[in-house]
Amino acid sequence: MNNNVLPRFVPRAFAAGCLLAMASVSHGAGVYAPYVDVTLYPTPLVDQIGVRQGIQQFTLAFVVAGNGCVPSWGGVQPIGNGASGGLLTALSTSIASYRAKGGEVAVSFGGANGTPLMQACSTVPALKTAYQTVIDTYGLTHVDFDIEGASQQDTAAVARNFQAVAQLQADYAAKGKPLHVTLTLPTMPTGLTQDGVNVVNAAIANKTTFDAVNVMAMDYGPANIDMGAAAISAAQALYSQLDTAFKSAGQPKTNAQLWQMVGVTPMIGVNDVQGETFTLANAQTVLNAAVANGYGFFGNWSVGRDQACPSGGTYASPTCSGVAQQPYAFAAIFRKLDGKWGAGVTQDPNYGGGSDGGTPQPGAPWAAGQVYTAGATVTYQGTTYQAQWWTQGDVPGQAAVWKPIGGGTPAWSATTAYQGGTCVTYQGAKYCAKWWTQGDNPSAGGVWVKS
Repeated sequence: MNNNVLPRFVPRAFAAGCLLAMASVSHGAGVYAPYVDVTLYPTPLVDQIGVRQGIQQFTLAFVVAGNGCVPSWGGVQPIGNGASGGLLTALSTSIASYRAKGGEVAVSFGGANGTPLMQACSTVPALKTAYQTVIDTYGLTHVDFDIEGASQQDTAAVARNFQAVAQLQADYAAKGKPLHVTLTLPTMPTGLTQDGVNVVNAAIANKTTFDAVNVMAMDYGPANIDMGAAAISAAQALYSQLDTAFKSAGQPKTNAQLWQMVGVTPMIGVNDVQGETFTLANAQTVLNAAVANGYGFFGNWSVGRDQACPSGGTYASPTCSGVAQQPYAFAAIFRKLDGKWGAGVTQDPNYGGGSDGGTPQPGAPWAAGQVYTAGATVTYQGTTYQAQWWTQGDVPGQAAVWKPIGGGTPAWSATTAYQGGTCVTYQGAKYCAKWWTQGDNPSAGGVWVKS
């Protein structure tokens, strides 16, 4: 995927994907794990989407290098080692709530944009440490490697990647724990390119055990192609390529094992390449092939696009599909592949999310541990506030996420920290902070502006 318009997996990268691996899944059970573009704002809440839609697992994308050999979401938000930020808080809370409901997640490394960690980390130990940081941060048993573009041709980095992963798998095996690996690679209707085949061979040669290869069934190039037929053709070709690769390595697989290692991830709706559109009818056609043949994995880029565009727009976007559809119509088709990585999610269209799994009551007293989404209202110190975006732990009257909508403006307190944009009353007048402040008397001016 080319991240021109969407974080192409960023799509292409679908790397994520891949995660065909299945911890709690018996062999033969195909799983549906749509990609989640974690870098979207506001951060997608996987527990709310998953429980409301009955989706059993997600693939979170993408982790790349930030500052040197430092893992980060999209090259922007560092992960681990004391890193903090709204994205990390929202994501971690949502993952915990989702797991409590029986769901599970995988993380995809790589993608079409940014610098892959396998290229930024110059040694196997450094790369292994970077991967371990992400695995530990999110308690992962499934990881995916989306290797595409020029990084496929960096043979030293590819070898380093699989050496590090093989060591991680050995460490986990010694502890009696699984570390499932999948590979997400670009494809044509005729199968993997030679670069992709080389990546698969490198994984085998460096003793990385992978559960599946997930082909990115999208953005082929030719206009007006039948996207359903192209995806099925790519899957069949991948089956043959995997058969050849394992036989050449002296590790032949049965037909059922090979199909279980086949993964397909289309870019739903309008693709980045003009004239390519993956429709709901295509989705049903490919699902039928997946069930008939026993594909191990199915994904889509991305869950955030699984809705119609405003005013019926027919364009490629990171937040809509560009085709006429009901929200999550693609997921409703694909989730019929009901394999599970976790204990299993029971669909609840009324699920409100949050640490207690409940929906906060409008106007209820603010609670530090409750998750609030945009539009939620609370009362705090006599004032009613409305959340402007996702929040947890941010104190009303002190954080910009909360907008006072009734009950008066709180009185200034010398011991309270105020964010820019927060308003207070002092000696009968209203003042608003221009930036963060604590202890500065409103009547003194400076940070406070009288309004």
